Amino acid sequence: AVVGGVDSLCLTTLYGFNALGLASTQVCRPWDRERDGLSIGEAAGFALLEWVEPGDGCIHLLGYGESSDAYHMTAAHPEGAGAALAMEQALAHAGLQPEQVDYINLHGTATVLNDAAEDKAVLRVFGPGTPCSSTKGWTGHTLGAAGIVEALLVGLCLEQGFIPGTLNTRQRDPNLGAGVVLHNQEKTLRIAMSNSFGFGGTNCSLLFGRGEG
Repeated sequence: AVVGGVDSLCLTTLYGFNALGLASTQVCRPWDRERDGLSIGEAAGFALLEWVEPGDGCIHLLGYGESSDAYHMTAAHPEGAGAALAMEQALAHAGLQPEQVDYINLHGTATVLNDAAEDKAVLRVFGPGTPCSSTKGWTGHTLGAAGIVEALLVGLCLEQGFIPGTLNTRQRDPNLGAGVVLHNQEKTLRIAMSNSFGFGGTNCSLLFGRGEG
């Protein structure tokens, strides 16, 4: 199966996010104490999913979780209830424990409420010790392409033994406790998660693993 997503910039999108008060006038700064909104990006990404034999050295989709908390049309549940459920379901589907996950690619939009809600969800499921980062400081929020783009980035992280830092974030919000990585790190990764949480409480978490070739 071919999976993917595409989203391009248009004035309607830019005006819409600005009207909602979600667009930053500065660079995107996930988990920063001075964060004030997202930056819109554009991207396209596609991947080929196929059945493969164990030990092939490929990147494996180990599990997935999805939820719909329907808390608010444009705001996340303040306690991260739906986000936590998606992550828990992904772990259950893969038959894994939280401590087996080496890295989480956060949804991390850099809005005040969204980051706070996701932080609570990550702490509930994983605690503060799991390394995580948001790559939206690098790409912007690519909206309909964000899920596939960040899934592909996680695959590259697994292949290359790399955790991308949270670009533009200088001072972590002291009220947020997840283990956010600010600077690029070289680290062997076996299992990693990618979070994508959308408007209306539509949440998805994917777990990927590195096949042993």
